Amino acid sequence: MRKAVLLIIISSIVAWAQTSPLSPEQRATFHGRQSEAIEPFHIVGNIYYVGARNIASYLITTPEGHIMIDTGTKEMHDVVRANVAKLGFKLQEIKILLSGHAHFDHVQGHAAMKKATGAKVMAIGEDARALSAGADLSPLGDEGWEPVKVDRVLKDGDTVTLGGTTLRAVWTPGHTPGCTTWTTRTEEKGRAYSIVFQACGGPNAGVKLIGNTKFPKLVEDTLRTFQTQKALKPDIYLPMHPESYFAGKVDRIKSGETPHPLLDPNAYAKLIADTETNFQKRLQEERAKASTSGK
Repeated sequence: MRKAVLLIIISSIVAWAQTSPLSPEQRATFHGRQSEAIEPFHIVGNIYYVGARNIASYLITTPEGHIMIDTGTKEMHDVVRANVAKLGFKLQEIKILLSGHAHFDHVQGHAAMKKATGAKVMAIGEDARALSAGADLSPLGDEGWEPVKVDRVLKDGDTVTLGGTTLRAVWTPGHTPGCTTWTTRTEEKGRAYSIVFQACGGPNAGVKLIGNTKFPKLVEDTLRTFQTQKALKPDIYLPMHPESYFAGKVDRIKSGETPHPLLDPNAYAKLIADTETNFQKRLQEERAKASTSGK
């Protein structure tokens, strides 16, 4: 009986993954070029970049240990480990593992990193369930990862504090059911900076928006997320796919240029406005297609 139930669960996960809008070529770029190693660097205050070419992993250091946001693809585990060491930090001092959202390109390294560090994994609601299951339970429905124990299930507005640094979890679903916009503050050269780790836009391209039977509130959740994000006013936002965003700025950051090369209080508002505009366009196109087909 238990074997039969297990087979049903596995079959359901496989069927879910087969609905993914990602093509094999798109998925290959995440495991290939986007996961390639680059040199780590100090961003601002106690925040460092330890990720790959175009898949982020952020290290937030404190006197009592460190916090990591996102571990990337399975290919990135050695990249992230090496980058932490290159910056002079000890992997074993990572105490907390967070994530922006539960997709393979951001959390596939969680289990290996937890084993290497003993860090506590924390995540919001449905994304916590996905991490524990090792399955993508989002509208994307793509490949999974090694299941990882979630030590603390968070709610909207919960805070995570370590060594004088506090991050706040802002629930912003749509991209995934438990997608989380992390906010914090840091200081550098006598100036305080408000920071947003931007991991939550609209659902992936190719995902059915209107009448999605698995996610009937997908449109409603996404529109509410945009409203939530509009209320955030960061000095700097840090994306989870940062290659184009960092282009031409890394050397300037390393040189200590002032004002900070990423400082732009209007950049986040523009990003959210553009993302919402694109989402509304997708909605209009879906409605038009449905009307034309008579569905």
